[in-house]
Amino acid sequence: MSEIRLASTIMLAREQEGNIEVLLVRRNKSLNFAGGAWVFPGGKIDEDELEGTTTELEAAKRAAVRETKEEANLDIDPERLIFFRHWTTPANSPRRFATYFFFADIQQLDAQVVIDDGEIVEHVWLSPNEALQQLAKQQKAMLPPTILCLRVISHCRTVQEVRQLLAQQEPIFVLPVVHYAAGQVICLYRGDAGYDSGDSSLAGARHRLVIDMAQASYRFEFSNCEGYFPVDGGAHLF
Repeated sequence: MSEIRLASTIMLAREQEGNIEVLLVRRNKSLNFAGGAWVFPGGKIDEDELEGTTTELEAAKRAAVRETKEEANLDIDPERLIFFRHWTTPANSPRRFATYFFFADIQQLDAQVVIDDGEIVEHVWLSPNEALQQLAKQQKAMLPPTILCLRVISHCRTVQEVRQLLAQQEPIFVLPVVHYAAGQVICLYRGDAGYDSGDSSLAGARHRLVIDMAQASYRFEFSNCEGYFPVDGGAHLF
C-alpha cells in the first residue's frame, strides 16, 4: 500500500458583478500526480509546518496559505479559512494523499494572480456552474474532489452564502472506493450499496460519481442514501 502524504488546498472565491467565482489553476502536464488537471491551489504539508504547530489542522492551514502564495501569489488570511472536507485518495491509488480542503474568500478584489509557470501553467476565475459546464464539454479535466466541491457550492450566489453553508456543517471525511467496470471509473462513497465490498453492481442505495473514460463525461448518482442530504441546485454534501 502506498504511503499517504499530507496535503491541503483552498477553494478560493471572489464576488464579481453579483456572482461568485472560484480560482482554478492548471497543473503542468509533466507532473506525476494530476498532470494537466484543473485544481484548487494547494500542495503537500511540509515537515517544518507539522513540527511548528500543535495540531495537524493548524499545519494544514499554514501549508494552504503558503501554497496559494507560491502558486498564485495571493495572500490569504488564515483566519478566513473554513475547513469543510478531508479527502483521502483511494487505497488502490499509486500515489495517495490525505488532503484538507478549506474555503476562503479573497479580500482584495484587485489582487492579481501570478502563477509560478512551473507546477502551475494557467489559471482562471469561473463560477462553479461555468466550471462544471466546461468539464461536461471536455474543455477542462478535473479530479473527483474538485468536481464534487464545486457541486456543493454551485447553488450559492455570494461568498456569504458559501460561508454560511460550510460553517454550519461539521467537516466531512471522505475515503472513496474505486471500481473499474466497462470503461468506467466508479467512485463509491459512504452509504452506497457497493461501498463496503467495492462492487458497484450491487442493487440498492446510490452515492457515487461515474466517469466514462471513452466519452470523458461524468454523472453523479444519489438515491435512497441515508447520512447525506441533497442541497439546492442538484449538489450534494460530500
